[in-house]
Amino acid sequence: MAAAVLTLLPTIVMAQDLIRIGLFNKDAAIVTAEQKNFLWQQNIRVEISTVTDSPSLLRNLIKGNYDLILNNADNVIAWAEGQGEDPQKNDFIIFLGGSQGVDQKLVVVPSINDYKDLKGKLLAADAVTTGYAVVAMAILKKYGLEWKRDYQVKSFGNTTARADAMSRGDAVAAMMSMADDEIKKRGFKILTEARDHVENYARGLGATRRDWARTNDDLLVRFNRAMIRATDFIQDPKNKDEVIKGLLVETKNNKGRAEGMYRQALDPNMGLTPRSRIDAAGIRSVIELRETAGLMKPGQVKAEKYIDARFYDKALETLGK
Repeated sequence: MAAAVLTLLPTIVMAQDLIRIGLFNKDAAIVTAEQKNFLWQQNIRVEISTVTDSPSLLRNLIKGNYDLILNNADNVIAWAEGQGEDPQKNDFIIFLGGSQGVDQKLVVVPSINDYKDLKGKLLAADAVTTGYAVVAMAILKKYGLEWKRDYQVKSFGNTTARADAMSRGDAVAAMMSMADDEIKKRGFKILTEARDHVENYARGLGATRRDWARTNDDLLVRFNRAMIRATDFIQDPKNKDEVIKGLLVETKNNKGRAEGMYRQALDPNMGLTPRSRIDAAGIRSVIELRETAGLMKPGQVKAEKYIDARFYDKALETLGK
Protein backbone atom coordinates (compact mmCIF):
# COMPACT_ATOMS: atom_id res chain seq x y z
CA MET A 1 0.00 0.00 0.00
CA ALA A 2 2.77 2.43 0.99
CA ALA A 3 4.59 1.71 -2.26
CA ALA A 4 1.41 2.37 -4.24
CA VAL A 5 0.93 5.73 -2.52
CA LEU A 6 4.54 6.69 -3.21
CA THR A 7 4.10 5.74 -6.86
CA LEU A 8 1.15 8.12 -7.15
CA LEU A 9 2.87 11.06 -5.48
CA PRO A 10 4.94 12.24 -8.49
CA THR A 11 1.79 12.39 -10.62
CA ILE A 12 0.03 14.51 -8.01
CA VAL A 13 2.99 16.85 -7.57
CA MET A 14 3.54 17.31 -11.31
CA ALA A 15 -0.09 18.14 -12.16
CA GLN A 16 0.04 21.30 -14.25
CA ASP A 17 -2.36 24.21 -14.52
CA LEU A 18 -3.67 24.92 -18.01
CA ILE A 19 -3.65 28.40 -19.54
CA ARG A 20 -5.44 28.85 -22.87
CA ILE A 21 -3.77 31.57 -24.91
CA GLY A 22 -4.93 33.33 -28.07
CA LEU A 23 -2.54 35.15 -30.40
CA PHE A 24 -1.71 35.92 -34.02
CA ASN A 25 1.81 34.52 -34.10
CA LYS A 26 4.16 33.14 -31.49
CA ASP A 27 7.05 35.46 -30.68
CA ALA A 28 10.46 34.48 -29.38
CA ALA A 29 9.39 34.92 -25.75
CA ILE A 30 6.51 32.44 -25.71
CA VAL A 31 8.48 29.99 -27.86
CA THR A 32 11.44 30.14 -25.47
CA ALA A 33 9.17 29.87 -22.44
CA GLU A 34 7.93 26.58 -23.91
CA GLN A 35 11.20 25.26 -25.35
CA LYS A 36 13.34 25.99 -22.26
CA ASN A 37 10.67 24.71 -19.84
CA PHE A 38 10.19 28.04 -18.05
CA LEU A 39 6.42 27.42 -18.10
CA TRP A 40 6.82 23.80 -16.99
CA GLN A 41 8.96 24.95 -14.05
CA GLN A 42 6.00 27.06 -12.92
CA ASN A 43 3.64 24.06 -13.17
CA ILE A 44 1.98 25.53 -16.24
CA ARG A 45 1.05 24.01 -19.55
CA VAL A 46 -0.33 26.18 -22.32
CA GLU A 47 -2.82 25.57 -25.07
CA ILE A 48 -2.13 28.12 -27.79
CA SER A 49 -4.65 29.06 -30.48
CA THR A 50 -3.67 31.23 -33.44
CA VAL A 51 -6.15 33.46 -35.23
CA THR A 52 -6.08 35.48 -38.45
CA ASP A 53 -8.16 38.46 -37.33
CA SER A 54 -8.47 40.50 -34.15
CA PRO A 55 -12.28 40.29 -33.76
CA SER A 56 -11.99 36.50 -33.41
CA LEU A 57 -9.20 36.95 -30.87
CA LEU A 58 -11.12 39.38 -28.67
CA ARG A 59 -14.46 37.57 -28.96
CA ASN A 60 -12.86 34.33 -27.80
CA LEU A 61 -11.31 36.13 -24.84
CA ILE A 62 -14.66 37.70 -23.93
CA LYS A 63 -16.49 34.36 -24.21
CA GLY A 64 -13.93 32.65 -21.98
CA ASN A 65 -12.54 30.42 -24.71
CA TYR A 66 -9.13 31.99 -24.00
CA ASP A 67 -7.81 32.78 -20.55
CA LEU A 68 -5.51 35.46 -21.89
CA ILE A 69 -4.22 36.92 -25.14
CA LEU A 70 -0.88 38.20 -26.40
CA ASN A 71 -1.68 41.14 -28.65
CA ASN A 72 -1.21 44.85 -29.15
CA ALA A 73 -2.54 47.40 -26.70
CA ASP A 74 -4.82 49.06 -29.22
CA ASN A 75 -7.11 46.06 -29.58
CA VAL A 76 -7.31 45.65 -25.81
CA ILE A 77 -8.16 49.31 -25.21
CA ALA A 78 -10.57 49.63 -28.13
CA TRP A 79 -12.57 46.57 -27.10
CA ALA A 80 -12.49 47.62 -23.45
CA GLU A 81 -14.10 50.92 -24.45
CA GLY A 82 -16.68 49.39 -26.78
CA GLN A 83 -14.88 50.71 -29.87
CA GLY A 84 -14.10 47.35 -31.45
CA GLU A 85 -16.20 45.37 -33.91
CA ASP A 86 -18.72 44.75 -31.11
CA PRO A 87 -20.15 47.74 -29.21
CA GLN A 88 -20.20 46.41 -25.65
CA LYS A 89 -17.56 47.50 -23.14
CA ASN A 90 -15.28 44.95 -21.48
CA ASP A 91 -13.24 44.94 -18.29
CA PHE A 92 -9.74 44.05 -19.49
CA ILE A 93 -6.35 44.48 -17.86
CA ILE A 94 -2.83 44.55 -19.25
CA PHE A 95 -0.60 42.52 -16.93
CA LEU A 96 2.60 41.82 -18.89
CA GLY A 97 4.79 43.60 -21.39
CA GLY A 98 5.71 42.29 -24.82
CA SER A 99 7.38 44.10 -27.70
CA GLN A 100 7.79 47.76 -28.52
CA GLY A 101 7.51 49.87 -31.65
CA VAL A 102 5.47 49.46 -34.83
CA ASP A 103 7.17 47.15 -37.30
CA GLN A 104 4.66 47.96 -40.04
CA LYS A 105 4.78 49.65 -43.43
CA LEU A 106 2.09 51.49 -45.36
CA VAL A 107 2.17 49.43 -48.54
CA VAL A 108 0.46 50.63 -51.73
CA VAL A 109 -0.26 49.47 -55.27
CA PRO A 110 1.89 50.88 -58.12
CA SER A 111 -0.61 53.60 -59.07
CA ILE A 112 -0.23 55.33 -55.68
CA ASN A 113 2.73 57.73 -55.68
CA ASP A 114 1.82 60.15 -52.92
CA TYR A 115 -0.56 60.48 -49.98
CA LYS A 116 -2.96 62.59 -52.03
CA ASP A 117 -3.39 59.65 -54.42
CA LEU A 118 -5.21 57.80 -51.63
CA LYS A 119 -8.09 60.26 -51.75
CA GLY A 120 -11.31 58.47 -52.66
CA LYS A 121 -9.66 55.07 -52.32
CA LEU A 122 -10.12 52.01 -50.09
CA LEU A 123 -7.56 50.80 -47.53
CA ALA A 124 -7.48 47.16 -46.40
CA ALA A 125 -7.27 46.44 -42.67
CA ASP A 126 -7.46 43.65 -40.13
CA ALA A 127 -10.30 45.54 -38.46
CA VAL A 128 -11.59 49.01 -39.32
CA THR A 129 -11.27 50.85 -36.00
CA THR A 130 -8.53 48.93 -34.20
CA GLY A 131 -4.94 47.79 -34.52
CA TYR A 132 -2.66 49.07 -37.24
CA ALA A 133 -5.52 50.65 -39.18
CA VAL A 134 -5.45 53.30 -36.45
CA VAL A 135 -1.75 53.91 -37.11
CA ALA A 136 -2.54 54.41 -40.80
CA MET A 137 -5.35 56.84 -39.95
CA ALA A 138 -3.04 58.88 -37.70
CA ILE A 139 -0.33 59.01 -40.38
CA LEU A 140 -2.74 60.03 -43.13
CA LYS A 141 -4.25 62.74 -40.94
CA LYS A 142 -0.80 64.37 -40.82
CA TYR A 143 -1.08 64.74 -44.58
CA GLY A 144 -4.59 66.17 -44.53
CA LEU A 145 -6.54 62.98 -45.18
CA GLU A 146 -9.49 62.14 -42.93
CA TRP A 147 -11.07 58.70 -42.65
CA LYS A 148 -14.60 58.56 -44.15
CA ARG A 149 -14.22 62.02 -45.69
CA ASP A 150 -11.23 61.29 -47.93
CA TYR A 151 -10.87 57.51 -47.95
CA GLN A 152 -12.54 54.35 -46.66
CA VAL A 153 -11.26 51.38 -44.67
CA LYS A 154 -12.53 47.81 -44.98
CA SER A 155 -11.74 44.73 -42.91
CA PHE A 156 -10.09 41.87 -44.82
CA GLY A 157 -8.08 40.06 -42.13
CA ASN A 158 -4.37 39.42 -41.59
CA THR A 159 -1.41 40.61 -43.66
CA THR A 160 -1.80 37.88 -46.30
CA ALA A 161 -5.53 38.57 -46.68
CA ARG A 162 -4.86 42.30 -47.03
CA ALA A 163 -2.16 41.70 -49.63
CA ASP A 164 -4.50 39.40 -51.56
CA ALA A 165 -7.19 42.10 -51.51
CA MET A 166 -4.71 44.55 -53.01
CA SER A 167 -3.62 42.02 -55.65
CA ARG A 168 -7.28 41.55 -56.65
CA GLY A 169 -7.79 45.30 -56.91
CA ASP A 170 -10.20 45.41 -53.97
CA ALA A 171 -7.98 47.87 -52.08
CA VAL A 172 -5.03 50.12 -52.87
CA ALA A 173 -3.16 50.25 -49.56
CA ALA A 174 -2.68 48.51 -46.22
CA MET A 175 -0.46 48.44 -43.17
CA MET A 176 1.73 45.33 -43.39
CA SER A 177 4.60 43.57 -41.67
CA MET A 178 5.45 41.74 -44.89
CA ALA A 179 9.11 41.35 -45.83
CA ASP A 180 10.43 43.83 -48.40
CA ASP A 181 11.23 41.12 -50.96
CA GLU A 182 7.67 39.77 -50.75
CA ILE A 183 6.27 43.29 -51.16
CA LYS A 184 8.39 43.73 -54.29
CA LYS A 185 7.45 40.27 -55.59
CA ARG A 186 3.76 41.18 -55.37
CA GLY A 187 4.40 44.38 -57.31
CA PHE A 188 3.64 46.68 -54.38
CA LYS A 189 5.74 49.49 -52.94
CA ILE A 190 6.24 51.13 -49.56
CA LEU A 191 4.78 54.61 -49.16
CA THR A 192 6.13 55.06 -45.64
CA GLU A 193 7.14 53.12 -42.53
CA ALA A 194 5.28 53.47 -39.25
CA ARG A 195 8.54 53.77 -37.27
CA ASP A 196 9.11 57.16 -38.96
CA HIS A 197 5.88 58.47 -37.43
CA VAL A 198 5.36 56.52 -34.19
CA GLU A 199 8.10 56.35 -31.56
CA ASN A 200 6.37 54.25 -28.89
CA TYR A 201 3.85 51.46 -29.38
CA ALA A 202 2.97 48.56 -27.07
CA ARG A 203 2.35 45.23 -28.78
CA GLY A 204 2.53 41.53 -28.02
CA LEU A 205 1.58 42.26 -24.43
CA GLY A 206 -0.39 40.07 -22.04
CA ALA A 207 -4.04 40.95 -21.43
CA THR A 208 -6.99 39.22 -19.83
CA ARG A 209 -10.38 39.76 -18.23
CA ARG A 210 -10.17 41.37 -14.81
CA ASP A 211 -12.43 38.73 -13.27
CA TRP A 212 -10.23 35.90 -14.56
CA ALA A 213 -7.11 37.59 -13.17
CA ARG A 214 -8.78 38.04 -9.80
CA THR A 215 -9.74 34.35 -9.64
CA ASN A 216 -6.37 33.11 -10.91
CA ASP A 217 -3.94 35.53 -9.31
CA ASP A 218 -1.31 32.94 -8.32
CA LEU A 219 -1.43 31.33 -11.77
CA LEU A 220 -1.01 34.72 -13.43
CA VAL A 221 1.99 35.52 -11.21
CA ARG A 222 3.57 32.21 -12.21
CA PHE A 223 2.92 32.91 -15.90
CA ASN A 224 4.57 36.32 -15.53
CA ARG A 225 7.52 34.67 -13.80
CA ALA A 226 7.99 32.22 -16.68
CA MET A 227 7.79 34.96 -19.31
CA ILE A 228 10.25 37.23 -17.47
CA ARG A 229 12.71 34.34 -17.26
CA ALA A 230 12.24 33.57 -20.96
CA THR A 231 12.87 37.20 -21.92
CA ASP A 232 15.93 37.39 -19.66
CA PHE A 233 17.24 34.22 -21.30
CA ILE A 234 16.73 35.61 -24.81
CA GLN A 235 18.33 38.95 -24.03
CA ASP A 236 21.48 37.38 -22.58
CA PRO A 237 23.90 37.25 -25.57
CA LYS A 238 25.56 34.04 -24.37
CA ASN A 239 22.28 32.18 -24.98
CA LYS A 240 22.01 33.14 -28.66
CA ASP A 241 22.66 29.64 -30.06
CA GLU A 242 20.23 28.00 -27.63
CA VAL A 243 17.49 30.53 -28.39
CA ILE A 244 17.88 30.09 -32.14
CA LYS A 245 17.88 26.30 -31.69
CA GLY A 246 14.46 26.57 -30.05
CA LEU A 247 13.21 28.93 -32.74
CA LEU A 248 14.35 26.47 -35.40
CA VAL A 249 12.06 23.85 -33.87
CA GLU A 250 9.17 26.32 -33.97
CA THR A 251 9.88 27.38 -37.58
CA LYS A 252 10.42 23.81 -38.80
CA ASN A 253 14.13 24.42 -39.42
CA ASN A 254 13.66 27.65 -41.36
CA LYS A 255 17.02 29.18 -40.45
CA GLY A 256 16.30 32.57 -41.99
CA ARG A 257 13.02 32.94 -40.15
CA ALA A 258 14.47 31.70 -36.84
CA GLU A 259 17.39 34.12 -37.02
CA GLY A 260 14.99 36.91 -38.02
CA MET A 261 12.82 36.24 -34.96
CA TYR A 262 15.93 36.36 -32.78
CA ARG A 263 17.14 39.64 -34.27
CA GLN A 264 13.72 41.22 -33.89
CA ALA A 265 13.49 40.10 -30.26
CA LEU A 266 16.75 41.92 -29.49
CA ASP A 267 16.07 45.05 -31.56
CA PRO A 268 16.31 48.02 -29.13
CA ASN A 269 13.45 49.81 -30.89
CA MET A 270 11.24 46.94 -32.04
CA GLY A 271 12.17 44.07 -29.76
CA LEU A 272 11.04 42.63 -26.46
CA THR A 273 10.88 45.05 -23.56
CA PRO A 274 13.63 44.34 -20.99
CA ARG A 275 12.44 41.83 -18.39
CA SER A 276 9.00 41.82 -20.08
CA ARG A 277 8.19 45.12 -18.36
CA ILE A 278 4.88 46.76 -19.19
CA ASP A 279 5.46 49.53 -21.73
CA ALA A 280 3.41 52.35 -20.20
CA ALA A 281 4.78 54.89 -22.70
CA GLY A 282 3.75 52.60 -25.56
CA ILE A 283 0.25 52.24 -24.11
CA ARG A 284 -0.09 56.01 -23.76
CA SER A 285 1.05 56.36 -27.37
CA VAL A 286 -1.66 53.94 -28.50
CA ILE A 287 -4.28 56.10 -26.78
CA GLU A 288 -2.85 59.23 -28.40
CA LEU A 289 -3.00 57.59 -31.82
CA ARG A 290 -6.67 56.75 -31.29
CA GLU A 291 -7.28 60.36 -30.31
CA THR A 292 -5.42 61.65 -33.39
CA ALA A 293 -7.41 59.31 -35.63
CA GLY A 294 -10.63 60.71 -34.15
CA LEU A 295 -11.67 57.39 -32.60
CA MET A 296 -11.36 58.54 -28.99
CA LYS A 297 -11.97 61.90 -27.35
CA PRO A 298 -8.80 63.55 -25.98
CA GLY A 299 -8.43 62.82 -22.28
CA GLN A 300 -11.22 60.23 -22.33
CA VAL A 301 -9.03 57.53 -20.76
CA LYS A 302 -5.60 57.14 -19.20
CA ALA A 303 -3.19 54.23 -19.60
CA GLU A 304 -3.40 53.53 -15.87
CA LYS A 305 -7.01 52.41 -16.31
CA TYR A 306 -5.83 49.26 -18.08
CA ILE A 307 -2.47 48.53 -16.47
CA ASP A 308 -2.53 46.18 -13.49
CA ALA A 309 1.11 45.60 -12.60
CA ARG A 310 0.49 43.71 -9.35
CA PHE A 311 1.01 40.31 -10.94
CA TYR A 312 4.15 41.40 -12.77
CA ASP A 313 5.61 43.11 -9.70
CA LYS A 314 5.02 40.05 -7.53
CA ALA A 315 6.56 37.80 -10.19
CA LEU A 316 9.64 40.01 -10.33
CA GLU A 317 9.96 40.03 -6.54
CA THR A 318 9.73 36.22 -6.39
CA LEU A 319 11.70 35.39 -9.54
CA GLY A 320 13.84 32.88 -7.67
CA LYS A 321 10.88 30.59 -6.96
